[in-house]
Amino acid sequence: MKKAGALGVLMLFAASLALAQGPKTVTLKGFVVDQMCAKTLAKKEGVMEKAGGHTKKCALEEGCAESGFGLFSEGKYYRFDEKGSAKAKDLIEGSKREKELMFEATGSVDGDLLTVKSLKELSREGKTEKGEKPKS
Repeated sequence: MKKAGALGVLMLFAASLALAQGPKTVTLKGFVVDQMCAKTLAKKEGVMEKAGGHTKKCALEEGCAESGFGLFSEGKYYRFDEKGSAKAKDLIEGSKREKELMFEATGSVDGDLLTVKSLKELSREGKTEKGEKPKS
């Protein structure tokens, strides 16, 4: 009986440590695409190339923009939280590009949801001030 109690306490301690770590903070680079179009793109081969070809015009269409935004990075799609989607829309509206909407997003990831802390558009070469490029 004592062993079962000790084991239970140990399991609770391990679970509390796992919860204390919380969501992981990451910085991702890739192409911003609305969630409606991302569903279709995610099923295609060469997803990063297809995501790079997604247009500003499409992203800002009413139904697409209302679906929210996210980022394709290294072949995986991360949905933005509501504030991140609003920030993405503002940045896309101000972008001079018609496609290849490459961004860097920093935030916390929980599954496929990225809670955006910062979001910025990258240069056409996909570089930040440090000269880093996103992985394909």
